[in-house]
Amino acid sequence: MHAIEIIEKIKNIANIDEFRGSVGNFLSECGFETWVYTAKLPDSYNDGSFETIHNWNQEFVDRYVTIHMTHCPRFKHLWHAPTPLIYDRAFFEQDMKLLPYQPKPVKAVLEDIIDFGYLGHGFSLVTHGKHGDKGVLTLQNRDQRQDGLDAIRLSLHVANAFFPFMHMKYIELRGWRPPGGVFELTQREKECLRWAADGKTSWETGLILNISERTVIFHITNAQRKLMASNKIQAVARAILYNMI
Repeated sequence: MHAIEIIEKIKNIANIDEFRGSVGNFLSECGFETWVYTAKLPDSYNDGSFETIHNWNQEFVDRYVTIHMTHCPRFKHLWHAPTPLIYDRAFFEQDMKLLPYQPKPVKAVLEDIIDFGYLGHGFSLVTHGKHGDKGVLTLQNRDQRQDGLDAIRLSLHVANAFFPFMHMKYIELRGWRPPGGVFELTQREKECLRWAADGKTSWETGLILNISERTVIFHITNAQRKLMASNKIQAVARAILYNMI
C-alpha cells in the first residue's frame, strides 16, 4: 500500500479508541508480524511520560518500559538521533559479539529481547517535533528469514513517509494543538508541499512549477516554519492533517 493511502486512512480516524484499533491493521500491511509505537506528548501538555501502543507480549512490554527502557542502547539512539535502526543479521551479530562486555543493565535488556523472541528482521523509526513531542515506531518479523530483509527494503520508505503523520494524528487525538494555532499557507507553499507529498524532490517540483529549486526550498522552509514542523516530511504531514493540501 502507498504511504498516501495509509495517510488518508489515518486522517479519517475520529478518536483514540479507533486509533488503537486501526493502527495495527495499517502497520501489518507493511509486511511485519510485530509492531510497537511509543509516543511522548509535547512538554507543555503532559509530564513527559511515555504512551505505548503495540501487539508485543504484554509481559515483555511491562518489563521493558518499567525496567529496561532507560538502559536500552537502541532506544537511547532513537530518542536522541533522527536516523533509523535496521535490524538485519549484521546488526544482531554485532549485538551478540558485544553482549559479554556490556554493563549489566544493558546486558539484561538484550537478553530479554532474545528470550521473548524479538530478535528478528525489521527497523525502528523516530520522529521529533518542535514542542518536545517524540515518537518511535518499530516493525519487525520474529525470525531472520530472507523475506524479512525483503520486507525492510519494500516497507522502510513507506513507513518513513507515513509515520510522522501517524504520530501527529495521535497527538492531535490526545487533545494537543500547536500554540497560537496554525497559520495559513500561500498558494505556492501549498503547491510545493503537495508535490513533496507526491514524492517529488525540490528540483523536480521546480521543473513542474517553472520556478528554481532554490525558490521551492524557500517556500517549503516558510511552510515548515508556519506549520511548526521540524522537517519537510512533518510539514507535509501536518498540512494534510489540517486539510491544507
